[in-house]
Amino acid sequence: MHKITTLKNGLTLITIDLPHLDSVTTLLAVGAGSRYETKNINGISHFLEHMFFKGSRKYPTAEQISTLIDGVGAVNNAATEKEITYYWIKSAARHLDLACDILSSMVKESLLSEEEINREKGVIIEELRMVRDNPQRYVWELYERLQFGDQPLGWDLGGDEKTVLALTRDDFLKYMDSLYSPKNMVLVYAGKLPKDIEKVASYYFADLPTRSQYKPVGYKKTRQQKPKINVFFKKTDQANIVLGVQSYSRYDPKRYTGNVLATILGAGMSSRLFIQVRERRGLAYNISANSGVYSDTGAFTVFAGLKLEKVKEGLEVIAAELQRIASEKADDEELKKAKEMIRGRLALWQESTNFLAEYFGTNFVLDRKIETFEEYLKNIDAVSADDVKTLAAELFQKEKFNLQVIGPFRNEKFFSKFFSK
Repeated sequence: MHKITTLKNGLTLITIDLPHLDSVTTLLAVGAGSRYETKNINGISHFLEHMFFKGSRKYPTAEQISTLIDGVGAVNNAATEKEITYYWIKSAARHLDLACDILSSMVKESLLSEEEINREKGVIIEELRMVRDNPQRYVWELYERLQFGDQPLGWDLGGDEKTVLALTRDDFLKYMDSLYSPKNMVLVYAGKLPKDIEKVASYYFADLPTRSQYKPVGYKKTRQQKPKINVFFKKTDQANIVLGVQSYSRYDPKRYTGNVLATILGAGMSSRLFIQVRERRGLAYNISANSGVYSDTGAFTVFAGLKLEKVKEGLEVIAAELQRIASEKADDEELKKAKEMIRGRLALWQESTNFLAEYFGTNFVLDRKIETFEEYLKNIDAVSADDVKTLAAELFQKEKFNLQVIGPFRNEKFFSKFFSK
């Protein structure tokens, strides 16, 4: 399905040719993210992502870049995460050269003008405020701060207003020099590709400047002796909560069992938590479970937006379901359904060139290899009901829980009672 080659400057090229399509996604992934930051430049990864759209030597204004992209009906965007940043343009296949020209120019010759940096600070600050005003989003930043503490994985991805305002052009240049090297990047094309795609890639990206590269500071895991609770007061009409535990890294084989466990508990409208919390009791609209991974740790979480007057009941129902799956094996039918859901959802996602480009780019940047979909599903199929029960029993222990709440609550006292039972 895919082909991996290396350009002369060390940039990895991954091509996924889908000749039945008329479009192509061009994506450049970089091993850079907020966990590579120091405290004084927290937020620079996300800020730099913004700056690449503000003008390059060839395309000196944001308006020119957006006009060219809009002018051919293409779409573009970028995303910054804790361990990776990626930039993409999805266009009609016949406009591949334009997409490559714009994307390569943005990354290798960004102007990073002081005027634009200062102007964009206001935009970034408004984005941070927007996130804080959205409890369903902000609860996740607060949760990771609670679980991971005062180290890069626990810091807010966007930084704070103080660090954003203090960033200078020199900070951006130094940060780029530390991580934006071709050997720390992956270029992915997914869609209808020309036969000379390697030649196209070399023409536009083989002159990316060589820079240094360094690894992030490893996560320092501490043994948790008791539950951790944090309440963020905000006048809301529902309580947004994340209840979670520290779990396993992207390199731990238990991550496959974690995915099956999360699917049984909180994926889809027939999942245990959805049935018990929403359908049978009407305590929430949104509820889900997720098994998230980083290079050296992970988080198994349950998210819910609960009725204010029924928060206690909602938490009790969630806890009961977590304990039930830790003490009783899932039956064969439920296990089969979870695996088929994972397989079916993956089949749907594969129809998106953006998903394919993000999957292959992220995997190779972080792992320097690709786990194919067939390999992934083989590992999922190997998960047994005993594996799920054992993992749940390992994870769902009272002293390991972290509870983050956003709502009109003044302190943790009300929620401490939940863990005292």
